[in-house]
Amino acid sequence: MPPLTAILNKTRWNTTNSVRRVRSQSAFKLLFVLGFALTFEIGLWLLFHRSFRFLDAFGGAGMLLIGRLFSLFFLGLGSMLLVSSIVTSYSTMFGSDEVPFLLVRPFTVSQIVLYKFTEATGFASWAFFFVVVPFVGAYAWHQRLSPLFAIWTLLFSIPFLFFFSSLGTLLVMLAVRWMPRGRIVKQIGIPLAIGLTIVAWHVSGKAIDPLMEQQFNVANLVPGLRLSSHPLNPCWWMAEGIMALTGGRWLRGMLFFSALLSSALLTTMVIEWLGSRTFYDAWQRVISSGRAKRKPVLLPQLDRLKSVLPTEVGAIVAKDIRTFFRDAVQWSQALVFFGLLAVYFANLRTFNYNALPAQWRSAIAFLNVFAVSAVLSSLGSRFIFPQLSLEGHGFWLLGLSPATKARILAAKFILAIVSMSTISVALIWLSSSMLATSYPIRLTAVAIVACIALAVCGISTGLGAIFMDLRQRNPAAIVSGFGGTLNLVFCLSFMLLTIIPFGVLFHFHSIGQIPPHMFGTGLKLAVLWLVSLTGIATVCPLWLGLRALENRDY
Repeated sequence: MPPLTAILNKTRWNTTNSVRRVRSQSAFKLLFVLGFALTFEIGLWLLFHRSFRFLDAFGGAGMLLIGRLFSLFFLGLGSMLLVSSIVTSYSTMFGSDEVPFLLVRPFTVSQIVLYKFTEATGFASWAFFFVVVPFVGAYAWHQRLSPLFAIWTLLFSIPFLFFFSSLGTLLVMLAVRWMPRGRIVKQIGIPLAIGLTIVAWHVSGKAIDPLMEQQFNVANLVPGLRLSSHPLNPCWWMAEGIMALTGGRWLRGMLFFSALLSSALLTTMVIEWLGSRTFYDAWQRVISSGRAKRKPVLLPQLDRLKSVLPTEVGAIVAKDIRTFFRDAVQWSQALVFFGLLAVYFANLRTFNYNALPAQWRSAIAFLNVFAVSAVLSSLGSRFIFPQLSLEGHGFWLLGLSPATKARILAAKFILAIVSMSTISVALIWLSSSMLATSYPIRLTAVAIVACIALAVCGISTGLGAIFMDLRQRNPAAIVSGFGGTLNLVFCLSFMLLTIIPFGVLFHFHSIGQIPPHMFGTGLKLAVLWLVSLTGIATVCPLWLGLRALENRDY
């Protein structure tokens, strides 16, 4: 059997088995997920459409922004796809149990690399179309574009996905093969990273002076607009090509499509060439690093947790923390997500957001709450949900330990809530301080984020126990399953149900459309709603997860 046919048959069988597993689920779960996905898509469409109408109110500047917004949108999606590809490529190419099996079969190394690259692209880009569809629909509706606009967007999206995913894969392959390890990283890499961070902070700290009209332009007001409109940027090629084909300018549109397609094919060829020469050595380097001699105990201070928590709970928490810091994929991904938010919040005054009217600062504050909560939901699905599944076949060790199932679940939940709530509350307090919002808004934002962190940890831990899969060791595959999708749906639902009431209440109060006495009553009702919903969303999944663990056959 030709190698390509064997890989295609394997993919077809995996797809067939996945469809069978989905069909075996209850109809209620399937209908709920489909209903929420449809509702979420409609909500995004309405949000994008109202944003375009809002920009229309600015006249000429708004029309200029709308014209450039398409390329800016794809710049953001390309950046997120690049980060996602870096994470999934490492776990798919170097952390998969399938690689040793493929290496001893009649496949060349380049074929294995291309197969794993395609698989990583699928894992990294599934959310791309989930966001693109409502944006493209709202953009086409607002601009009164032809239905062919959606077809051209789909045509350009395929090479766009492979191009940015290939960039992430190339970075991973180069880093795994040639990045220095050990003492060199500590002596050179860490000081260099700190120095680059300080330089970037200093360069980005140049605030816009509203008194200088030559600085007050659209490119300064919207970060990334100048970069997204650069002629050498593939995001600009995609935006210009789609608009050219929609307007009937076939030669210009196919020129940009050819440029994007050739770039994607070139990077794919580079992956094949580089993989055939370095992948095996890089894979051996990863395997040998797991067997390298290391200190007997990492972070011995964690043993003190046994004196604060029950002995078995403290031992499990200490084990999970050490496992987290030994896995560079996990802590680097968390560092990227929270680090980007920290840089953004710390530079809010660069754009003079603190000088805006109160109603605008209130709106931005709750949008920042939304951003932190979305990251919490994403990381909850990525890190907390697969924790029990990643125990793998070694879960029987926990079963033989003195820890009960309840304490195992409690250890996972305690570690999750302490880490998530500490970082998220600190970030949202930094955001509110940089915006110079009033203390009622600051305290409300902190309370909302703390409750969302509590609920996300409860939902992710509980559903992780219900949908535990001890046969799967790839976190990306675990998260991409039905349980991971359901977990993300529940977390996003809770986030929207808790943020929207407070955001609407404070917004109308800041513009004077709600009297003070009605505002106080509404705030009390909103707090009661937040506390009740948080209790239900935290306790119920944990209780159901505990029942699933106790009734499961191991």
